[in-house]
Amino acid sequence: MYMKRRIRIFILSAFVIYCVLLYFSPQIANFSLAVFIVLMIPVLILRQIFLDKLYQNSIDIVAKRFVIGKNAINNEHCTVMYTPDEKIVVMDNIADRNHAKRMFTLKKGKVNINKSWNRLCRVFDGFITLDSLASFFSYDTKIDIVTLESKVKRVEEKKQVDIDVSKIGPSFVEMDNIQPDTYSKGTEKPREVKENFVDINKMQEQKPVAEREEKAPEFVEMGDILSKSSNKIDVNKASASELAMLPGINIVIAKKIIEYRDTNGLFRDIDDFIKVAGVKDHFVSQIKNHIEIGKPNDDNPDDGQDVGRVVDF
Repeated sequence: MYMKRRIRIFILSAFVIYCVLLYFSPQIANFSLAVFIVLMIPVLILRQIFLDKLYQNSIDIVAKRFVIGKNAINNEHCTVMYTPDEKIVVMDNIADRNHAKRMFTLKKGKVNINKSWNRLCRVFDGFITLDSLASFFSYDTKIDIVTLESKVKRVEEKKQVDIDVSKIGPSFVEMDNIQPDTYSKGTEKPREVKENFVDINKMQEQKPVAEREEKAPEFVEMGDILSKSSNKIDVNKASASELAMLPGINIVIAKKIIEYRDTNGLFRDIDDFIKVAGVKDHFVSQIKNHIEIGKPNDDNPDDGQDVGRVVDF
């Protein structure tokens, strides 16, 4: 369709040019028309030869996983072959229950085989079937689908089974011919019991094992431990983890107390520490029993050392 449109545009353009030349000079217009016709015939012939060669090699545009030969392609559903005598054969890959396959053939004359081969290669993919190709080419020509009968025939052998009707029915057995079961042999006399045999009737139940009672661990508050201890915490020397052991003081408050002590100096008395700690009233009495105010070390490490030297000149 696209090629036909281009040809129409080309002819229309040549006609317009001829009309323009005819207006200026009829001799030049007629001469140009003759040259155009003479050159157009070999161009069309060469173009058709080129397109036929191009169409014959259309298998190059098919995905490699579908190519099985020089001019043969197939997928899960069907196989397509392009023969040198310009014929396209399409055959089913899946047989029916009777091992028969279907096929149809496109021959030269009904359609342009080379062009049809090109069209087929362009649309071939993993979903193409024999029926879809038949409907694809049915616009150009009539498609006759032929069923190929399989040479393999299913042979079902019927085996005849002879049944003896005379033996059908209940069979009677004489009482004298009845023998005891094999598993009951040896049970006429009681078996002797050995010394290590255990009498079930004399067995006694085992007494239940008494579980040992364990006392639950007692939980003691940290304040009680500090009250019983003889060592008190020196708030002027204690670290944040030691201050966090006091009642009502956690690690966050303890770090703030250390920061205040480093900035403003040591605590003067217990009340000064209680005010900075900001604990609740019911913890004050407990804290006072666990802390003490240590005195700062007034010793100067530089005492006793010479300040300078006297130099005699």
